[in-house]
Amino acid sequence: MTHERRLWVALTLLFAGTVSAGAYLPQGDALLRQDVQRLADHGLITAPTTTWPLPLNAVASLREADAAGAPASVQRAHGRMLRRLNVAQANRLRAGARVAVAAEPQQLRTFADTPREQGELTVATEGGAERGGFRLAVTGVMDPRDDRHTRLDGSYAALRLGNWIVSAGAQDRWWGPGWDGSLILGNNARPVPAVSIERDNPEATDLPVIRWLGPWQLTTFLGQLERDREAPRTSLFGMRLSVRPLQGLEIGLSRTAQWGGEGRPEGARSFWNMLVGRSNRGDTDGSNIAGGDANQLAGYDLRWVSPVGDAPYALYAQLIGEDEAGSLPYQYIGLAGLELWGTWPGTADYRVHFEVADTVVDFFRDPPSYNVAYEHGGYVDGYRYRGRSLGHAMDGDGLMLSLGLQLITAGGDHWRILLRHTEQNRDGTRRHAEISSDKATFTGADVAYGFDWQGNNITLSAGADYSKDRNGDTDIDTRGWLSITRPF
Repeated sequence: MTHERRLWVALTLLFAGTVSAGAYLPQGDALLRQDVQRLADHGLITAPTTTWPLPLNAVASLREADAAGAPASVQRAHGRMLRRLNVAQANRLRAGARVAVAAEPQQLRTFADTPREQGELTVATEGGAERGGFRLAVTGVMDPRDDRHTRLDGSYAALRLGNWIVSAGAQDRWWGPGWDGSLILGNNARPVPAVSIERDNPEATDLPVIRWLGPWQLTTFLGQLERDREAPRTSLFGMRLSVRPLQGLEIGLSRTAQWGGEGRPEGARSFWNMLVGRSNRGDTDGSNIAGGDANQLAGYDLRWVSPVGDAPYALYAQLIGEDEAGSLPYQYIGLAGLELWGTWPGTADYRVHFEVADTVVDFFRDPPSYNVAYEHGGYVDGYRYRGRSLGHAMDGDGLMLSLGLQLITAGGDHWRILLRHTEQNRDGTRRHAEISSDKATFTGADVAYGFDWQGNNITLSAGADYSKDRNGDTDIDTRGWLSITRPF
């Protein structure tokens, strides 16, 4: 049994006596996120919504919210969320199973949870009560890319201490407002086993200065990367603060760092240097090793609803610095987007987003800096876990333009359509990354349809890309997948 599995099992046994609803709304459910965002944009949810997983108590106030005078789309989203809360907060154990099969799994992952391998079978149980919650998910995988045939991805044990949650497990995290990528922490790589602390209910605090932040969420974690890398057992640290000073404005500040590992500083002083940002080579007497004490990323993001006028739209952006200078991030990669939402009379609620992301450092300069993003002189495997970027799915030196549409019918069926053009590894230098080891362009589309049938949640998806490599050779790549989830 690996170290992370032993840790998770021990914490589950410790917390299991105190729990019997899970503590979180999970990352990966696009319909859930659409409903949460629709209710937040209308003002029925006041908590920040760009940090996932989302604590269950961040949306528990929906039980007292009055949606009677709201638009029909808000009322439908409110009804779906209340049904989720009823299930999640029921004082009983729940179980379920999911089977997924895929022909060529989707490589450029978005917020939506899609199969990672050609065949997956997951059996899970979860529960919770006032003092915490847990989820144990065991997945068997066919022909895994990383040779891990059994996984505990999606598992956690959580304990509430006042208005804080202390948890341990392996949860997918998504930091930022993007739908098709996060520049600092997304679900492209498998979830990193970690211990985390975060606010349970991100309500406003009635203290001087802090009250002006409005509702605020603070989360931090410390995880461990895999052994099979140049610096085995490297730690991954993360911290994020998201605030809503105005109802329609959310601002996020994020930091992550690779620190420690075999052959690198791991003492208390080195950790402190990382924490306060003095981790570049030469910053301190003990940091004169390749890459300094840590590999840090940090930056900012925002999402602003209707900054001009009152039409239903939002602008969002994310800037992440690959390095630090003067205690501030610099050497930026960037992402920006536009969302529109509404209802087609008598048909369906919709949400449209247009998003652009550029993972070349200093993309706004001529020339920009290639071979910097997600790379590091000391951690030569880069900002990756099991070969895949912890940030954007393109990895470094990529450009993505995407147009997405979500449709939710009156009966609750969910359509997702995504058109995307991607330029990967634009300078053509071979990289450590699994997804972009060589220069290539992809233009394609994906369609997914989710519906309920006799107690099962079923999702069907198909997609294709027209690809062109550095030699000018072209090809058409097709893919598809099916998942069936059954609660017991």
